[in-house]
Amino acid sequence: MRFIDEVYEMYKGHFNGAEEDITAVVVGILDEQSREDLLDLIDEMDEEELFHMLATYMIEVMKRKVAMEDESAPSLSPSTLTH
Repeated sequence: MRFIDEVYEMYKGHFNGAEEDITAVVVGILDEQSREDLLDLIDEMDEEELFHMLATYMIEVMKRKVAMEDESAPSLSPSTLTH
């Protein structure tokens, strides 16, 4: 995607490999975009890019849902299992 290539070229000297750095740059850039700008970026994607974007998004949302469910589920103690 051309937009990502342009962002990478602008910031490549600022990345040290830490995911936090990449996340901060991406979130900052996306936060500056309007809904229309974001939809234009999506419109420029080919089918493979769109597929990967949606697949990545859906996988991450599912992981968070599972993690939240695991955190809220009561833990089973050995005494509850034997009753």
